[in-house]
Amino acid sequence: MLDDPDVRSRPVPNLGTKVAILAAIPFLAYGIYLLLTPITDIQTSSGAIFECGSALQPPSDKFQEGVCGPINTQYLYRAIASIVAAVGIAGVGAALFGFSHQVERARGSRSEYSGSYESASDHDRYDDRADRDDRADRDDLADGGARRRLLEDGR
Repeated sequence: MLDDPDVRSRPVPNLGTKVAILAAIPFLAYGIYLLLTPITDIQTSSGAIFECGSALQPPSDKFQEGVCGPINTQYLYRAIASIVAAVGIAGVGAALFGFSHQVERARGSRSEYSGSYESASDHDRYDDRADRDDRADRDDLADGGARRRLLEDGR
């Protein structure tokens, strides 16, 4: 069935996988925040905040490196740990709950119809017949097939 070019199968995450992905988003956001925001933890004796750059852009001046110390590296490790936690939560959720595959057929594809059509009216007649058959199938499914069984029994 999947050899047909008008048919495709696409993965759809199950409910547990969606919840795990949603739980991972705050960890990812926090990791990105730690990487990009300026570090303002170091204050001078006069109360001013000393600029130590960010986790991705540590200070390049020797004096700034001496004042800031290893704080840029600490922020980098915190950010990496947070991002790894986000990927881990999403990955474990996907491994535990998985994905289901939804098969889709292209609308109006030639493989939906049997045979070839000589004119547009033949195509429309087939379309109307298919719609009626679909409605009948939905009616049978709605009551568990009881209606069809009653008709077959002659009641």
